[in-house]
Parts: sequence; C-alpha cells; structure tokens
Amino acid sequence: MLMRLRRLSLALLLLAGTAQAGDKEDIQQLLQTRQYAPALERADKVLAKNPKDPQIRFMRGLALTELGRSDEAIKSFVSLSEDYPQLPEPYNNLAVLYAQQNQYEKARTALQMAIQTNPSYATAQENLGDLYARLASQAYDKALQLDGNKGSAQTKLKLVNELFTRNAVPARPAAAPVKVVPTPVAVAAAQVKPVATPKPSPTPAPTPAPTPAPTPKPSPSPTPAPTPAPAPKVDARQQDVVAAVQRWAQAWERQNVGGYLDSYARDYAPAGQNHAAWAKERRERVSAPKSIEVKLSDIRVDFSDDKTAKVRLRQSYRSDRLTSTTGKTLILEKTGGDWLIREERSGR
Repeated sequence: MLMRLRRLSLALLLLAGTAQAGDKEDIQQLLQTRQYAPALERADKVLAKNPKDPQIRFMRGLALTELGRSDEAIKSFVSLSEDYPQLPEPYNNLAVLYAQQNQYEKARTALQMAIQTNPSYATAQENLGDLYARLASQAYDKALQLDGNKGSAQTKLKLVNELFTRNAVPARPAAAPVKVVPTPVAVAAAQVKPVATPKPSPTPAPTPAPTPAPTPKPSPSPTPAPTPAPAPKVDARQQDVVAAVQRWAQAWERQNVGGYLDSYARDYAPAGQNHAAWAKERRERVSAPKSIEVKLSDIRVDFSDDKTAKVRLRQSYRSDRLTSTTGKTLILEKTGGDWLIREERSGR
C-alpha cells in the first residue's frame, strides 16, 4: 500500500492549544530525528496537564504509529477526529492505519471524511486513489482464481501491480522538516486602513475692490476623517454549531449510538412519540445496517438568539438498506456548553 502518513498537521497550528510552544517544538524535533519513544514520553507529560491540546495529541498519535503501536494510534486519532471533526489530517492518518490492517472499508470511509472536510486536500485524494487501486488488484486476483483463463483480468492485474512497483516508497519515510505556514480554518478578517484626510486647499486671498473694505469669506471647515469600517469578525458561535452538527453526523456514520443520541436534547421527542420510544427506535435503526455513510453539504446557520440556532443543510445518506439525499433543518439549543438538537425536520 502506497498510502502516505501525514506528518505534522499545519492546520492544527490555528487551533487553540494550551501547551507551551517550547513543548511542541521539542516533541516535533524528537519526531523528526526519529526519537519516537522520548517524543511519546514528552507528549504524555504535557497531556497530563493539558489533555485537550490538539497539536500534542496529534504528535502523540504519530509517535505511537512509528513505534508500531497501531491500535493505540488508531484510538488516539479517532478521539482527535471526534473532538475536532473539521480537521482532515487525523482522518487521513486513520485511513493509513486501517489500510495497514487490511480494513479497507474503514480506510475508505476515513479518507472520504478527510476529503469532505477539505476537498482540496491532495494527500487524502492520492491515498484514496491508492486504496481503490489496491482493491482493484485484489478483485482481479480473485477473478483469476475463479477463472484462470480470463486474459483481461490478468492484463489489468499486471498493470495495477506495475503501478505499485513504479511508485513504491519506503513504508516509513523520514519526517521532513516542517515549514510553519498555517492553513486558515476560517476566513481571516481583513484589516481596513483608514483613508488619510485630504488637507483643505487654501482659499486665495480676496482681491480688493474699489468699494469699501470687502467682507472676508469664512475659512472652509476641515473635512472630518472617515471612520474606518470595522473588520469582520469570525463568529465563534457558528463554528461551534457546525462542529456539533458534524459530530452528530460522524456518530451516526460510525454507528456510535450513544454519541448519536447524546447529540439531541435530553427531552427531545418528535411529534407523536415520547423520548424513550424515539430513542429505542433510533437505537435499532442506527445499529442495524452493516454500514452507514452520511455526508453533509451546503450547511447554513442562522441565530434567532444567543442560545438558539437554525441549521439548514443537504444530507446524503447511504447504507446497505437505503440511499437518499434530502434537505434538512435542525433547530439547536445551547444547554450548558453544548449545542443540542431540539427539533429535526426534512426540508429547508
């Protein structure tokens, strides 16, 4: 498998982290010099004080991966993707780890999540192509086992194998030095420079007339300086609401029933049902399919007040039982520090 493991996530640099910059730089240096055990030890010490720091958690996952502790690395990246679903890098690394364990369906789902989060993420796009090539190789090989006379399958298998041979790279390339060029998560606020106030032109002295002393003209009043337009602010509330909706969809897709139900208000109940009956029904429907894929697009958020948000989106759902695409409206209310679904209806 040619899939590449993303090294240090530059997008993480924009997230709020509580660890000291020196800790992060030291751990990064240990990773780059292949001192994975000391890097893991240092990361664990920092996380003991700041357990939510995304950068340290990401680098800890890398250290676990390089040490061959794949199951622990998977748990690390899964937890990170659940807390920060807007980041594509943890999904990409999950896909690499799943592929190494021949869990190709999970690898495909993880890569699709990475691409859905950031469609221009070239590494995930390339890895998805490698994954499909590997699956094609296995299918052609199976076809030859069933019918050894299928010349077309043999030719295609040879072509795929040549592709892997030409592009083979070491399984664990050395980490290249990382250039700190942060990728913005949200559109940066533009700074508007105030326009300098033009100086009033001097009024020429009046020409004396032969009549009695002329009345002097009043001096022109100076033009007031234009007030600079305020720079647009990134709405943190909107980001929180979108993150809550993404977590809901992610829990649904992973058939994490507990996480899915926790996305709703504690007394949520659609028309004609109480909460207990609805929860029992959803528990069965979420856990029953062999696999589920949920994709969200065209997400729009409007606030009626500080604690109520309306989210309109397009939902694409696919399982082994049903495929559908529909518009959906969610009403979320802020309870404590969480945005929870109060109302859910089809249509926008």
